[in-house]
Amino acid sequence: MPFLLDTGLVDIECWTNVVQGSVSKSPKSNIQQSNVQVYMKKLLFLLPFGLLLSACSNNFDVTAPWKEIPIVYGILSPQDSAHYIRVEKAFLDPEVSALTIAQIPDSLYYPESAITVWLIRTSDQVALQLQRVNGALEGYPRDPGVFAGQPNWLYKAIPTGGFSLQAGKTYRLEIRRNDGRPTITAETTLPADFTVVRPILSDPVPKIAFAGQVSSLVKWRTDVNGYYFNLTFRVRINERNLNGTLVGTQEFVWEAAKNLERGETPVTPGLYDVSAFVTGNSFYQFLAKNLQRPASGRYREFGTCDIIIDGGGKEIKEYLETASANGGLTGAETFPNYTNISEGYGIFTAKNQTIAQNIRIDGVTVDSMNMSSIADTLGFVK
Repeated sequence: MPFLLDTGLVDIECWTNVVQGSVSKSPKSNIQQSNVQVYMKKLLFLLPFGLLLSACSNNFDVTAPWKEIPIVYGILSPQDSAHYIRVEKAFLDPEVSALTIAQIPDSLYYPESAITVWLIRTSDQVALQLQRVNGALEGYPRDPGVFAGQPNWLYKAIPTGGFSLQAGKTYRLEIRRNDGRPTITAETTLPADFTVVRPILSDPVPKIAFAGQVSSLVKWRTDVNGYYFNLTFRVRINERNLNGTLVGTQEFVWEAAKNLERGETPVTPGLYDVSAFVTGNSFYQFLAKNLQRPASGRYREFGTCDIIIDGGGKEIKEYLETASANGGLTGAETFPNYTNISEGYGIFTAKNQTIAQNIRIDGVTVDSMNMSSIADTLGFVK
């Protein structure tokens, strides 16, 4: 069964990094073939992301007339100044070539007059209507491929007045159709702000060490709405002349750990621990890939670093579990399709971010680096 997938908006292995303003730039579209149900030769799935419909459903009637299937994607984050939701259509058409339909924008998008899109904070029912915008003009062009690239319609929300995204609150997405059919809905709850437990931020000088094969612990706490996490370090490095004058400062972003899960048992009522163990050698390898030996007459020293914690909602966890359970040689022959949308397919979820700033990198790090064959030529001193 030939079908087309617009692989769109989410990189599953680094889900928080590809999303910018709740929409990311899409990797190139691709064409996949299924050896299951090969009789469905003109079933076309036009998806705005590479998340869903990874195989065929045996519930489709290919002799039925053209059928529209809503497709929705969005990630809310209180750190974003604007929020984008992608609303498109998948469809079944047994009469028209998939490649032909893929180039027709009207086949991808709802007419502007057909729907309105709303975000509603459920605690007080404050609502905000989203505005239809061309993503290409917002900095989110669609990559070239078999799908029509222009326009790239998205629905944009800019919090104003009494509407804002608040950590710990639940938000409902409503896509209201103007033809009398039921409203398409989905809900997600923003994780509360995360609390860093290690390193100890209340210390007079919070610090972290990276020492060879020894693992350094980074630990934080989340409420019940945080499920999957990425840990990133933003590291500042000063380069100086031998007389101490500053040549310049570089900042590096190190993605230290991805797709960490919180514990299942709360450590205090409503709060769960998340732990990441990071070895010194992994830090040295990152530095060695990004730095060369300093110029003659210069040396390097560590400035401070920031610890960045990104955490996503339960919908991301549920999607990843579905994908993992059905991938590989032992996966299911027919794939269940993950969705938390009331009709159609898609994912509507939320994330949050906490940054612990100006953490000192302990001097033991430099001592260990200078005894390591990985980073002993990088010119660091305490």
